[in-house]
Amino acid sequence: MQPKNLGQYGDQKSEIERISYFPQKRLKLFPRFGAIVILALVYYGIAEISRHIAATPQDVTPVWPPDGFASAATLIFGYQVLPGVLIGSFLANIWAFFNGDNPYTAIASVLQVLGIAIGTTVGTGIGNYLLRRFIRSDNPFTRLDGVYIFLICTSAVAPMINATSGVTSLCLGGQVPWTAFSDVWFVWWISNVSGICIFTPALLSFHQLYRQEIASLFTFNTFSNIIPNIRNKLAPFKQRLLEVSSLLSIVLFIGYVSFYQQQHLEYILIPCLVWAVLRFGQFGATNLIVIITTIATLGTVRGLGSFASQNLNNSLVQLQSFIVVIVVTTLSLLAILSEKRQAFRKLKQSEISLTERTNQLEHSQAKLNAAASVLEQQNIDLFEAKEIADQANNAKTEFLSNMSHELRTPLNAVLGLVQLLKSSNNLNALERSDLQTVHDSGIHLLYLIEDILDISKIESGKMELQFQEIHLETFLKKIIAIIQVQANNKKLDLICEFSEDLPKNIRADRKRLKQVLINLLNNAVKFTKKGHVIFRVYTDRIETGTEKSNSFASIRFEIEDSGVGIRPEKLESIFLPFEQTGETKFKVKGTGLGLAISQKIIKMIGGKITVDSQIGVGSRFLFTVNLEVLPTKIASQREMTSPNLSSVNDQSLAKKLPLNILLAEDNMVNQKVASRVLERLGYRIDIVNNGLEVLEITRKQMYDVVLMDIQMPEMDGIEATKHLLDSEYRPYIIALTANAMSSDRLVCLAAGMNDYLSKPINIELLVEALWRSPMGRRVSQESKK
Repeated sequence: MQPKNLGQYGDQKSEIERISYFPQKRLKLFPRFGAIVILALVYYGIAEISRHIAATPQDVTPVWPPDGFASAATLIFGYQVLPGVLIGSFLANIWAFFNGDNPYTAIASVLQVLGIAIGTTVGTGIGNYLLRRFIRSDNPFTRLDGVYIFLICTSAVAPMINATSGVTSLCLGGQVPWTAFSDVWFVWWISNVSGICIFTPALLSFHQLYRQEIASLFTFNTFSNIIPNIRNKLAPFKQRLLEVSSLLSIVLFIGYVSFYQQQHLEYILIPCLVWAVLRFGQFGATNLIVIITTIATLGTVRGLGSFASQNLNNSLVQLQSFIVVIVVTTLSLLAILSEKRQAFRKLKQSEISLTERTNQLEHSQAKLNAAASVLEQQNIDLFEAKEIADQANNAKTEFLSNMSHELRTPLNAVLGLVQLLKSSNNLNALERSDLQTVHDSGIHLLYLIEDILDISKIESGKMELQFQEIHLETFLKKIIAIIQVQANNKKLDLICEFSEDLPKNIRADRKRLKQVLINLLNNAVKFTKKGHVIFRVYTDRIETGTEKSNSFASIRFEIEDSGVGIRPEKLESIFLPFEQTGETKFKVKGTGLGLAISQKIIKMIGGKITVDSQIGVGSRFLFTVNLEVLPTKIASQREMTSPNLSSVNDQSLAKKLPLNILLAEDNMVNQKVASRVLERLGYRIDIVNNGLEVLEITRKQMYDVVLMDIQMPEMDGIEATKHLLDSEYRPYIIALTANAMSSDRLVCLAAGMNDYLSKPINIELLVEALWRSPMGRRVSQESKK
């Protein structure tokens, strides 16, 4: 959000001078002078263009691109081009603030504009210095720490200097009253941050492309070799031209309907950015950010699109929040994928080295590749045949299932390793905070995936409730333990009021009831800045059964908070899919599916969620459901067989529960995560890569537990399980898979597996599953004696 006359900028991060990604040779006098002049003219020209096409009717420019250009130029060429920033900033502001009524006002105007220009230049230089001081990789966007240093030092801290200097100069010159200092400062700062986050990564990617692709054509090549090299470079681009065209068409269409037709589809652009990251790398992703943010900005400043609002500040804050979300998400994903590629590259190098040492391994690899090719072709044929036979709704469900599997596989590595790292004693407070941020972000992404799958299953009528025995008191205590942590972090009072006549044991869908309560309590904590959240559960009435019928209890659940409240006209729409209300800063923290899913689940049970709310006072969500009451002697099997959850972090669990464990998993990253988790619990496990190896090793050795992946080469987990059922000795088989649909669980259990866990690995659920094994039940019973 930048006023027309407040066009300043912050900084972008780069590499240390000794690193080759941005080599900064000292320019000779004439080239240096030319670079300064060009930078000054570019800065001035971009500023004028931004004011004419990207400013609101109130002369507010929400994104200030000149700062992104200045920051990128400084990172590439070094401090020697900073005079160009000074001149460009001076030219960009002198015509906006110059007052020539008399010599005094003219001199004062020049001085205040000079103060703005100096602040811009100093901010750029300090941002450049901080990045060079703290960056540790060859490319700031290939590691997560590099991305965070860029976002914090260059994109956030450095613009503070710019904004402070600029607004102070305007206040001293009488252009802005001192009472408006903070508001104008924030507008100035956030527009600089947006300009740097959008344009600097894109410009740096152009520079990288030039160094790696274009400049290399003319290095150590004769003229006769240049043309063939150019053709070789362009060949992959021609092959992917259709994909590029498709991606741009989709982005332009979604951008048009979102920012020019009032359709709230703007966050659907995030999968397009993920597409660009996966297929086109840093160059494609960063330049797609420029395209998307340009469309969003041009629509918003004209009062159109998803972020359009009568309140200009709200409209622009939503726009800039959207920009920050897509930039942080895209750059973080770029870094994660880059780190993954580096790991795989090292692994590939080791594989090649081993292959060169033995012909036998080479032959085996060829056979595996051939078998994989055959299986891949078979899968393609099966998929095409199924696609013809299935209806559109089944196709959508299949697509979401596949996406869930692919997204859960890298999440398994992220969340599994983060859980292990968090328990390390060698971390400082900052590292623990960073790990918690990564963990929370991963959990948030997992919730988004599950929300999308749930809404799809509900709409297609494929969601089924799985009723089971629940010990109600224990069930509620576990929910409170989850929410208490969040309430403590925000210093809120979590008050629990449960009536004494609550039934001990009920029959309900544990997962879905927990999902609804967690969602409502999470919302209460999220939208409450201070005060309290009250969780009430009490019995409305009890219908006593007869010898031929069971008893039922009408149980009422209430969640009350002292939060921001909901406007009356929004009370009905909050239960619609993708609908979000409340303060703007909360709207980017979810999909808007939570309440819609919760309402549909409660309706399936036979109730309805209602809400009472008052702005500034708080909200109260409540629902009543009729649940079957079980005799007190019948306890939940889950509660009886599960140990104390303190064993989750017990590194001596293997001594309490001695198990011989086999892991069947073909993905090396998943192998590493599972083995590290089990080693932390004290176990030493054996690992095989497919179902055939499972059958081979179980003939030689007995195992108490087999953790079985489903999708494996040569023989999958389902087929391997069927063979194990026919063997003399049958281990306890736990499915451990990224296939997370309810139908996947039924398939695993129908095949003869004893238990089911979905990826990412949840250590608590894994420990509970181990305790449910025959050995675990024996140990548990002996301990009770």
